[in-house]
Amino acid sequence: MHDWNWSDWNDPDGGIIRLWGTVATVILPRELRPRDDWDGVAFLLNDEEIEAWDEEDAMEKRSRGAAAQLAIEGGGDFTRMLERMLALDLIKAGRFPDPEPRRLFNLALKGELPHYFVEPDTDDEEWVKFLEAWGDEAARLSRLVGQLFVRRSWRKALKEALNESSPPKGIAEDEADQLSYAAALSTAWWRRSEAMLNSDLRRQRDLRLAGRLRGSLASLRDSGVSSPVLIVPLASAWKSDLLAILKEEPDPEHLEALSAEDD
Repeated sequence: MHDWNWSDWNDPDGGIIRLWGTVATVILPRELRPRDDWDGVAFLLNDEEIEAWDEEDAMEKRSRGAAAQLAIEGGGDFTRMLERMLALDLIKAGRFPDPEPRRLFNLALKGELPHYFVEPDTDDEEWVKFLEAWGDEAARLSRLVGQLFVRRSWRKALKEALNESSPPKGIAEDEADQLSYAAALSTAWWRRSEAMLNSDLRRQRDLRLAGRLRGSLASLRDSGVSSPVLIVPLASAWKSDLLAILKEEPDPEHLEALSAEDD
């Protein structure tokens, strides 16, 4: 279910981690964006994503919609989601780079605010082992599941997400209905992606990322910010699981903000 509100977790060491659920490839109306009272932003991504965003930006400047068409050629559930997103005419959907994370990144750069990419690098042995286990699990499932079953699974996931979705308040009715549909598409895609991981692997990933989020918040405190707010854009369907992990208070893992030279 897409929750149009953000969720704050109060770190016992001080500060707030603000989880904000976004809709993949959709530019959200200003009324649905969180307040600009945050002190830093953390992305549940590797810092290589910056280069990918820049490449998609350049591609879109050369030819509007080119990045979306390239993504569609990749096939799979992301294509199924994206093709339906592009058919929506009252909202800005099917946009690249992913609009809301990119917007927060640009705001952080403009305001010279700390920004963190919390997914570990590939020189992290523990993370490499996790990625290998993830790949093995995905390969195992792909051998077991035929394409016909995949399409049926997508339809089932979308039906469930549509039944759970509700339009946001404070938005014109027709636009709100399309936003609700887009949110259901995004949720269905996310859940299908998560199906490639078993529960143990999902928990292992979430514990590691939650610890690094706490480390990012600690970095903000150490920089002299009193009661800092760290905003974290993420798939809305992921938000409740990550919030539950944060409530377990995993040990903070030290993480430094990227500097302008790193971007």
